Amino acid sequence: MKSKLTLSLPEKSIREAKQIAKMRQTTVSALFELSLDQWKSMPGGDTAASGRPDDGMGDLIGAFRPQAGFDARSTQIRRKHG
Repeated sequence: MKSKLTLSLPEKSIREAKQIAKMRQTTVSALFELSLDQWKSMPGGDTAASGRPDDGMGDLIGAFRPQAGFDARSTQIRRKHG
């Protein structure tokens, strides 16, 4: 089952992702999925084996700064879809 995911990225990153997807004759969604698969294959990236939900991406905590209004929007989305 496929679901939608909304990401907020700098326009430059979006342009680059679209260019890479076009060069590889695929979609940005497929690139993202491939990246996650590769991330999981890295040491410590298999969250199913450890049972810890943050094991695969725990090193990203604090790497991104939320945009203004992010917390309010997250709360709204969680209420709607949670």
